Amino acid sequence: MAIMKAAELISHLSNPKKAPGAVLIHGADRSAVYEVCQRVVKKITVSSDETLNVSRLTEAQVVSSPGRLFEEFSSISMFGGNRVIWISGAGDALTKLIEPILSSEAPGNLILIDTEALSKNSRLRKLFEANSRAASVALYEESPHELRLRLERLIKASGLEIEEEAMQRLLEFMSFERAVADSETLKLITYCHGQGTITVEDVQAICGDTSDASMDDLVDAVFEGNLDDVDRYVMSVGASASAGRGTLSMVLQHIVKLQGMATQIIQGSSIDSVVHAPRFGIFFKRRASLSLQLRMWDIDSLLNAEEKICAAVLLTRQHPDLDGAIISRTLLGLSRSARLRDARNN
Repeated sequence: MAIMKAAELISHLSNPKKAPGAVLIHGADRSAVYEVCQRVVKKITVSSDETLNVSRLTEAQVVSSPGRLFEEFSSISMFGGNRVIWISGAGDALTKLIEPILSSEAPGNLILIDTEALSKNSRLRKLFEANSRAASVALYEESPHELRLRLERLIKASGLEIEEEAMQRLLEFMSFERAVADSETLKLITYCHGQGTITVEDVQAICGDTSDASMDDLVDAVFEGNLDDVDRYVMSVGASASAGRGTLSMVLQHIVKLQGMATQIIQGSSIDSVVHAPRFGIFFKRRASLSLQLRMWDIDSLLNAEEKICAAVLLTRQHPDLDGAIISRTLLGLSRSARLRDARNN
């Protein structure tokens, strides 16, 4: 079965004879990875409440209790229907636990693994691409040419034209993450509605520079539980280039980083050593904040936060005109959760 596209995977899941026993979905675009995972879950489970038939785990939780994966794989749902064992943030450490399950003929629940982009040398990726009982879906970023063609189609479908210089400027500002690119282009289209042609001035007005420092301040305020700061930043950043899914994307990247740091702590590293580790690249002025966040947020709560952000990204895709309301509600909700965690810890 090996390598396939997302649409092909969903089609195979409809046929019990073709359906894989385990699925690996990896890529740099976390919102896209999450969306495909959600499609897989909905295809497999039959309960009206998907959470009843889905077990969310991380690689660290599985590796720390080796027998747990097979128990989850072979367990029967109390509520009927098929179950999905969804493991996030996986890496090569999971390979030796997955391999015997794939090698056996024993029936069981679907194992769904999501992670960031894996290199061709990854043992986990090699296992899924070579095993007949597994499927691997890689979600790659678009090339500049592919991005341009897609955005041109989106603009043309709205009844607008775009000047060549304006397109060049738009691409300079644009993120290669699909969700962010779509969000920013839809904002531009809305701004230019009724005028016929998008100009350089239009692009500059909607897709101007954004301060990375402001985004760092925003995500730190969210995960520290500083509601007043979050409210203020939402109002100021909401009009910038990273509004809507752009802001949510930045928060999602922060969650993924926190998950990686929390995993290191579970494996025995101290918080201080993790925030100073070169691999995470934490600016020295932010280390105190990250230390606080790691004391407040554990792996389970970070997985829950990831689900909320990714769900919000999907909502902005469906309702781009409501970006401001969606981002405000989502980030303030996470900030309230952080404040409650801080209160419980103290």
